[in-house]
This record gives sequence, structure tokens and C-alpha cells, in this order.
Amino acid sequence: MLDRVTLGVMANRLDSITREMTNTMVRTARSTTMAAKDFSTSIVSAEGEMVSAPEGIPVHVYGSGLIAQAMTEIHGSKIAPGDAYLTNDPYQGNSHAADQTVMVPVFFDGEHVFTAVAKAHQADIGNAKPTTYSPTALDVYNEGALIFPCVKVQNNYTDVADIIRMCERRIRAFDTWYGDYLATLGAARLAERRLQEFCTVYGIDTVREFIVEYLDYCEQMTADAIAKLPAGRVIAETALDPFPRLPDGIPLKATIDVLPDEGRVVVDLRDNPDCTPTGLNLTESTSMNAATTAILMCLNSDPHTRDVIVPNNAGCYRRIEVLLRENCVVGIPRHPASASVATNTVVDRVVGMVLRAVASMQEGIGAAHPCFGQPPYTGVASGVDARRDGADYVFQLFSGTSGGPATAHNDGWLQFTNTAGAGLEYVDSTEVIEQKYPIVVWEKIVRLDSEGAGRLRGAPGGLSVFGPRFDPMEIQYYLDAVVNRSLGARGGLMSRGPEAWRIDAAGVPEQRTETVGEVPVGVGEVIVSRSGAGAGYGPPAERDPERVLTDVIDGYITVDRARAAYGVVLTGDPARWDTLAVDVDATAAARAAFTDSPPDDDAARDTTLPEAWWLTAA
Repeated sequence: MLDRVTLGVMANRLDSITREMTNTMVRTARSTTMAAKDFSTSIVSAEGEMVSAPEGIPVHVYGSGLIAQAMTEIHGSKIAPGDAYLTNDPYQGNSHAADQTVMVPVFFDGEHVFTAVAKAHQADIGNAKPTTYSPTALDVYNEGALIFPCVKVQNNYTDVADIIRMCERRIRAFDTWYGDYLATLGAARLAERRLQEFCTVYGIDTVREFIVEYLDYCEQMTADAIAKLPAGRVIAETALDPFPRLPDGIPLKATIDVLPDEGRVVVDLRDNPDCTPTGLNLTESTSMNAATTAILMCLNSDPHTRDVIVPNNAGCYRRIEVLLRENCVVGIPRHPASASVATNTVVDRVVGMVLRAVASMQEGIGAAHPCFGQPPYTGVASGVDARRDGADYVFQLFSGTSGGPATAHNDGWLQFTNTAGAGLEYVDSTEVIEQKYPIVVWEKIVRLDSEGAGRLRGAPGGLSVFGPRFDPMEIQYYLDAVVNRSLGARGGLMSRGPEAWRIDAAGVPEQRTETVGEVPVGVGEVIVSRSGAGAGYGPPAERDPERVLTDVIDGYITVDRARAAYGVVLTGDPARWDTLAVDVDATAAARAAFTDSPPDDDAARDTTLPEAWWLTAA
């Protein structure tokens, strides 16, 4: 048995290696997609159990163990030092085709001890259309992506040239892809060296013992945290908006059994529709991740600590059982069902409905619905760059954010973006984007009055305005929560859903109402992206009036909405924040009136388009 000090030191040593992998990828990546940190790193044991992922995006790292197991099952005893494997196979534990993963088996004294895993969302993967998301794809063939079913990409530390040539012929911006591949490979090779040093320092027997004891310890931490939850069964339900070929959307359901005496939670996702003829189907890893992420968010929500209560690794997964079935939209897809959008949309819906269902069990736990959809600010832009001899470009924007849900203890996180990323992704640097690509980002601000009101409010969405600089471009995106909006918890209110607008060179606005957008944007035109917000937790009339005043001063809500949604009456000049103050007596009277006439979700929301000053500049 290892003493707890040694256990803690070794665990932090592994986490520091994983963080060094992350830092390597941020600093050496070529695409802005990876610069926005749409990637994850992790360390997996030779037995296929994830041991370390301190900064990994949830939707990425849950499947680390699954893809590492696939590597050993496929290649077995042929795995050797100097090998590296490339996979993006949605049917073998990966998240979706756009997330290409490099795995390096780490050997010490001739024994396979760890697997270093680095996964990154690519700027382009050879899809039929210039985007890494194909929500309307009939099947994986219709997507058109290059699929690598855990193939060897390096042998004896040298690239397998056949694989690289395949990518060169199929991927539009090959130089960008190859630069990102080298960054990903470099991070995994760095981990290989660090893990061999780790084994040298502690000895292979101690390392083996550490893996077993540390994961057992994390399992016990999870059981202890679950023991504090109320016992019971709750049914979670939600529905995706109407979608091409799915006029009624997708109804989704989860049955959640919380068993505190056993230290277990069981989430049953089997009662959901079969796989659809779209790219919305989840993979095995993203289905399991969706339920696991929601439960981990509940367990790690504590206002009295800044420490992680339950770490994200294979130890904690043992206590969160997720039941899936084959050929299910939230389950295990059968080839050739498409899972192109498996890291967004349906995943976000599943996480949101589980969080809200847990919140219904007892005050002080769970969360409201988060934002939904992938509006244009995080869409995929493509075109040609006249500055570079008409070279093709394609990349995913992260030019703004969407609002996080209010939890039992906190207002929503402003830079949440989506549940799959859990707020870990970065917002694009406007200056870097404009230098690398022929587009102009005119504005990135908070979307006024978009939040879900509550005792704790959801974070507001964002407003992003951008367009081409020299030549026409195209932006591809998809919306959700326009019809079935994000719902509040325990008396909290709904938030606004996303919107997309194109404004032509004459200043005429056109709202784009299609769920899946493939919008051409001419020179002098702009796209206005309004992202969704997080919903509220608890009755809005219970929100501290001083916090409502702060929201007005910060430009999150208007004075009118403060009164209509929260019952907070302010005095002073709305144009001068330093004159604003809470009228205590008038606020008490306004809130008393809520007993007979509670606020509606859209009370006094400002829905006007912003002044189009950027059109003159364009």
C-alpha cells in the first residue's frame, strides 16, 4: 500500500505531464481551431483506464480509454516502441470524425505501461463540404470524411508516408492539417519521454501499484460524493428542435437512479429513438460522456471549496453506470450511421436534461439548461484567400461565446460555449484571426437581455459580427433551442435561443431561420450571430437586488428587464451607471405583485438589432 503523500505526489506528477502536453499543443498548433484549445490530452494505462486528464474537454477525454483499448485489441503484440497510431473512427471509441487522435504506446524496460493520447478537432477532414460538421449527412459515406480506424501513422519514430499522402490528396488546407498533426504528435512524444522518466524515478512496480491504488481512491471519492445526494429515481426529458428530415425534432429521455447507500448513479439512455438519417447520432463515447459529465458537474458543485471533489478519470467512471443500446441516437451507432455532430447538439441536450432532472430532486443540487446549438459565431468559415494566390481556407470560428446555465450555487459561466467543452475552450483572438484569414471581425459583445432569469441567473449569450474582407466566403452552422428553448430549474426562467442574420451591403437585414445554415456572404456584407444563453435557477424575485443592479451596470440586462423579470426598481439615469441605485421600497412592492402575476420568460427583453455602424466601415 502506498502512503497518501506518495499517492498525491505521483498523481500530480502525471497531471503535470498532461498539462505539459496541453501547453505544447497550444504553442505549436498551426490552426486557430487548435489555438482556441479545441483539443485534449490524457494519459491512459496499458489496461485502457484513463488515469490523468486535468484539463481535458469532457466530450474528448471520456473516450480515451475506449480508443486505447481499440489500439491494443487491433494491433496486440505487434505494438512496439516508436509506434504512433492515428484514429478518428466513430465506431471504435472516438468522439466523431473531426477529432483525430494520436496515440503513442509508452514502453519501459520492454513493457507497455502507458498510452499517451492527444486528440484535436481538425480544421478540415476531407468532408464533401468545406466543414467538419455535417448535420444533414445521410450516413458516413455522405459525410465524405477520411476515416482512420486506428492505423499506424509512425513506425520507429518515422511517419508512415502512405497515410500522410492520403491526407495531402484529400484535405483542403493540407499544410494547416500537417502542422496540427505535428503539434499533436509532438505532445504525445513529449509525454512518452516524461512518462519514461516517471517510471525511472519510482520504479515499474511502484508505478503499477500507483495506477491501481489511485483509481481505487478516486472511485471511493466518487462513492462518498454520491452518498450525499438524495436517493430516488427521476425521469429527464427534452427535445431537439425540428430538423431537416426530422420535422418533429428528436425527443430525448433519460432515467436516473441515484443510489447513495451503494455510492452509485445509474443513467439509462436506452429509451431513445433509433439512429437517424442525419449526422446527429452520438457515438458510444459521447453518449456515455453526456451522462457522466452531467453527474460529475453535480458532484463537483460545492460553494465551499475550490478543489475538485471528484476527478475525471476511470476510477470515478466505475460509480456512474450508463446504460446504452446499439442503433440508438443516444447509444452505440452501427456503421454506416453518421455521427458527424456527435460532440454538439444532442450531447448538449442530454447533459442539460440530466442536470435539470437532478435539480428537481432537491434544492441545492443540479443546474438549469445550458445554451444549445452552434450559431455562426462558432460556425465553419471557408473561401479563398486572394492574398495568398487564391489558396483555399477552412476553419472553425470561436468568435464569442454562449451562456452557461445557472447552478444551485452560482450564476452561469459567461464563457461557457457548450457543455461538451465545459468552458475550457478559448475565445479567438480577433487580431490573429484577421491576420491568418481574409475576414474581419467587427464586434464581439454580450447579448443584452438574453439570460434566463432566476435567483441565480443563466449567463447571457453573445453577439458577434463578422464578414469577408476581399472575396466572398461561406459560413456553415446549425441552430437549436429556437423552438424548444433552454428551461430553468426550480422556478428559474427560460433563456433566449440563438439567431442568425445576414445584413447586405445596403444595410438591409435578413434573418436566417433555417436550422442548418450554409450562408454565402459577399464582400461588404456581414453575419450577425446571436448565441443562446443559460437558463435560470430558482425564482427571479429571490435574486439579491444588488446583483441585479450589477447586471445592469455590466450591460447584461436593461433597467426595464430588471423591473419586469426580477422586480428590482432602479433610480437614476440609465445612461449613467454611476447614478443607478436600488429603490428598496419600490422593489419590495414590485416583488409582492409577483405573487399574483409572476414574470414571464420574455419580460421586457431588448430584441432590437444593434446599430450597424460596421457597415459603413466595411
